This record gives sequence, structure tokens and C-alpha cells, in this order.
Amino acid sequence: MTTPPAVYTLEALGFDPSWQGAAIRAAFTLDGTLEDFTLARVSAVHRTRCELLTCERGELVKLSAPLRPVENDYGGEEYPVVGDWVLAQPIPGTGGETHPAEHKPLAILPRRSYLTRPSATRESADQPVAANVDMLCIVEPCFPEPSIGRIERYTALAHASGVQVALILTKGDLVTAEQLAGYEESLAGGVDAVLAVCTDNGYDPAPVAELVAGRTAAFLGRSGAGKSTLVNALLNPGADPREASSENRVQATSAVRGTDGKGRHTTTSRQMIVLPGEADSGAESSAGTVLIDTPGVRALAATSDSAAIDETFEDVSSYASTCRYSDCSHGSEPGCAVQQALADGILDPERFERYRRMMAESARLRLRSQEREYRQSNRAFTKANKAGRRTLMSIKGRSN
Repeated sequence: MTTPPAVYTLEALGFDPSWQGAAIRAAFTLDGTLEDFTLARVSAVHRTRCELLTCERGELVKLSAPLRPVENDYGGEEYPVVGDWVLAQPIPGTGGETHPAEHKPLAILPRRSYLTRPSATRESADQPVAANVDMLCIVEPCFPEPSIGRIERYTALAHASGVQVALILTKGDLVTAEQLAGYEESLAGGVDAVLAVCTDNGYDPAPVAELVAGRTAAFLGRSGAGKSTLVNALLNPGADPREASSENRVQATSAVRGTDGKGRHTTTSRQMIVLPGEADSGAESSAGTVLIDTPGVRALAATSDSAAIDETFEDVSSYASTCRYSDCSHGSEPGCAVQQALADGILDPERFERYRRMMAESARLRLRSQEREYRQSNRAFTKANKAGRRTLMSIKGRSN
């Protein structure tokens, strides 16, 4: 069973001196001081409410808040997402002796990173995943065979958000050692680290714990990949997270189908979890380690950031930069360095085809986004114009 640290502080939630300065500025903007507000981090977002985590008297305290638009650092309004730091105040008339008062978020501190994923439907609006993430951990099972296309799309999302990206291969005991070594080598392109997790000799989360120590790490992957099992293992390093004991399961898990290794949605909302750790331990500190478990993703669209795709396919983009024409489509144009690399056998045709498909999809997403923004702007103008005409007619009516 997990033994929590003797004292929790905001540092356990990922707080540092730069957040302190941002919080002071936000409080000043709200005509107050930092002592007038509760500094908290959004740990979960539901349909109409969100959950906040803060520290009081050395303990983690969960607060409830209505989900409403909050003023951001740019003077606009937006909804808080998991990982946001907010300034909040108690709502009068709520709370009691057994539970804290509900809080109303009043300001969102400037985000260091904002991880989103494009909608796989015809809706062009991006879906928020988490804010202030330091590392995106792609959780991909070894069985069924890892999808390199899915990994590349996740990697592009991380590059678009400016965060580090790591690949965690789960269920390594379901393949041979040669297959596992081949996956680790072939899937390493574009990511900062690759780890394999096996369960044949017990579930040892130490390599993953070392990878995410002191960071806010978001776990993304398809349903049944083992994201929640990993989170449970990191929270209970001495226990097997596959056991049925509820003490070992902070996040719910479910079995996958034996025929194809696919799972169903078990985690239904994004959840931020604080990993217990001692700041003064001899090993690398895990204090300030925050995990964000996410629902499984069944369909993932390409990012609209073409530069992030170029960064993911660095080998392809390096050849493309030496083409004779800057607008080369890498088809039949003369002087195409990409086609020459394909002909020489130094560039994988399948990888290039995935790059081309992602680029084409990214261009379509940008176009749909521009069309959506145009329609919204046009509707706002029409609404304002009608309101102005009604006001003018009422003035004329009164003047007559």
C-alpha cells in the first residue's frame, strides 16, 4: 500500500519559483494579493464541473469548482483544462465541517505548454488534452504489432506543443526478445527516449519512474495499451497492478480481447495524479512528479502544424530542403532530392508515404479551420449589424 510523504507542498504538484511570479502578477491583475486567493491545479474536468488540487497544512486537498470560462493572461476567456494552474476563491454559502467550500476559478496562469489533438471527425476545432505538460509518454503495446503511423502522429503532436516525447512499449513479454529489440530500434526515430515494460518477471515500473521523475507527464495511447496499469504501478511500486486488490488500483483497468489484443474505454476522463516522492532521497527525486492519465484514443487526426510534421520526419524534410524548387511536391518535378533518395534506396518509401499523407491531412485541417473562423466572424458581424439596425430604427421611431 502506498505510504504518502509526511508533508505535501505545492512543489509536489509541480510548483516552482516561476509559477510564484506568475501567480503574484495574476493576483495583482485581480486587484488583490496572492494571500487573497487559493492557488490550485486543475486535476480533472467533467461536463459541468472541474476538480482542483491544492495543499493545506501539509495535505493534498481536493476542491470542486463549476466549469466556466476564466480570464487568461491575454485578457480573453477560456475554459480551464487538466494541468492548469488557477487562482480561485471560495463561493460563499458552500462547504461545511466535513467538506471544503466550492471554489470559483478567477484566473488561469500563463501556460508553459498546451497539448491538444485534432478531432478525427469533420469538426476542425482541436480538443484540449492537458496544459503545462513537460513530457508526452506514448504508450504502445507490443501486441498487437505496434502502429508506427500512430506513434508518428503522437510524436508530431508533442513537437507541435513543444514538449519532450517518450515511447513506452508495454506487454513486451508477449513477443520474443528479438522482436522487442527490433521494435525498440525501429520505433526510436523522432522520440527522446524508448522504454520497454515487461511483466514476465514481475511488474517493475522503476525505469518509467526514473523517466518521468520531477516532470508532469501525460500518458496517451489507444484503448487497452496499459496506460492506467502503468499509473497504478507507479503509484504502488511494491505491488502488482494486475492484481484485483482495490488497494493497488487507483485507476480502473479492464482486460483486452484475447483474439486481437484490443481493449475498450475504461478511463473516461483525463485525470491528474500526484506521484508520492521524497525530495531529499538519495536517488533522483520524484517530488513534483505529476501523471495525467487519459482516455484511449481510437482515431487520431494529423496535427495542423506542418513544421511539427517536418520535425517528426526529419530525414524526409532534410532531403526536401535540398530540392531544386522550394514548392516541390516531391512528385515528378526535376531536381527533387526526395525522389532521388527514394531511387537510391536511402529513404523508406512507406515512411515517405506516411509523411505525404500527414502533410495532405494537415493542409486540409488548416483549410477547414480557416473556413470555420470565417463563418464565425461572419456570423458575429451579421449579429452586430442586425443589432445596430434595430437600435437605429428604435431611435428613429422615438425621434418621430
